[in-house]
Amino acid sequence: MADDRKFARFRTRADDERMVFSVPEDGLCLSTFLLLRSRNYPDRVLLGHLNPDAQWAYIGALDARRAALWSKGWMLPSSQLVYYESPDESARRIAREQLGLELTELPPPLLMSDSEQRPGAAQGDLHWDIGFAYLLDGYSEESTRHPAWTELRFVEVSKTPRREFVRSQDDVLRLAGMPCSD
Repeated sequence: MADDRKFARFRTRADDERMVFSVPEDGLCLSTFLLLRSRNYPDRVLLGHLNPDAQWAYIGALDARRAALWSKGWMLPSSQLVYYESPDESARRIAREQLGLELTELPPPLLMSDSEQRPGAAQGDLHWDIGFAYLLDGYSEESTRHPAWTELRFVEVSKTPRREFVRSQDDVLRLAGMPCSD
C-alpha cells in the first residue's frame, strides 16, 4: 500500500507527515443552505432571485460583482459560515437576515462535500466545498417577502431546468435528493 495519502487535518504545525497543513490552493468553503419546503406543496422549495442592491457582502458573503451576476438565476437562502460560527448558528442567521424568520428547532443538517476544477485554477488545483443543508418543512407564502430578494417563490425544482440556477445551487438540491430537470 502506498504511503502518499494526505489527510484533511488543517493545523498550523506538523505533527505527522501524512497531514495537510494548509487549505487547498483554490480554496475551501464552508456553507449553509436552507431548503424550506411549502406547507401546501411539499415538492416545492423556496428559491429566490437576490436583490443585488441588498447588503449581500454582509448577509451572504457575496461581493457586488457576484451579487449582480447571480441575481439572474434561482438561489437558495444561503451563506458561507462566519468564522467560528456553527452550522446551526449559520442557519439561524441566514433565516433571520435573508428571510426575516426566527428558527428555534432545527433538524440535523445534511452534510455535503464536493470538489471541482474551477476555470482559471491550475490543473489539478481543486476548490473544495463542504455544505450543511437544512430541510425545513411547512412554510407558507408569508415566507416569500424580504428586501434581500427581488423575488422569493416556492418552485417545483423537478420541473426547473438546471440552467435557471446559479452558484451551483442545482448541485445542492440534487445532493439533497431534489434534482432539477435537465
